Amino acid sequence: MKVLPLAALVAAATVSALIVLDVVWNANNPDQLGPWVDSEGYPYLVPITGILHAAMYALLAAALIQSGRVIDSGRRFVRVLRWILISIFALFAGLFSVSAVEPSAAATSGVYEILANVAFLVSLITPIVLGFALIRRREFRVPAILLIAPIVLLPLTFVLQAFTAFAHPGYTETAVNLGLALLCIAASTQPAATEPTPDSALMAAAQS
Repeated sequence: MKVLPLAALVAAATVSALIVLDVVWNANNPDQLGPWVDSEGYPYLVPITGILHAAMYALLAAALIQSGRVIDSGRRFVRVLRWILISIFALFAGLFSVSAVEPSAAATSGVYEILANVAFLVSLITPIVLGFALIRRREFRVPAILLIAPIVLLPLTFVLQAFTAFAHPGYTETAVNLGLALLCIAASTQPAATEPTPDSALMAAAQS
């Protein structure tokens, strides 16, 4: 197992733990922001939150690049989806880095908010498509199920919003982030796919 996918998994698990804390906080303090997102009351925790998110997205993007050959397995459609996610996560890493340096930027910039919302939507839809594209590969089945999970988790979030105090958009984010990290770990344990050379193609044709 390569170090980079494992680091991405640790980072995703850390952010997931932060999301769980946010869920519990919001359920018990509905009128007060959590200390990790309240730039006025807890100015020193907000940059740490931004750094954790930036590190996670940077590691996920790097792991997807490193594991690309095995994940793609020669399929152009999967490659396109993977590079869309890499681009989105690189953008997220940049945005969270900005918010870590200047927390008020996320709250005051309309362009920042629009860009982040569009990117977040793409980051939820693209993994679902990728999950369906990989679901038939046995070595990727568990990660693929996590990538598809937002189909169930998103409606569940609305149900929780209507009847409980435990709704949170981070449920879908957690499934996607852990799914991608596990996907890269699964890919790192597989032999790298190799493109056939002209000589090997001619030899195969001669033997058939």
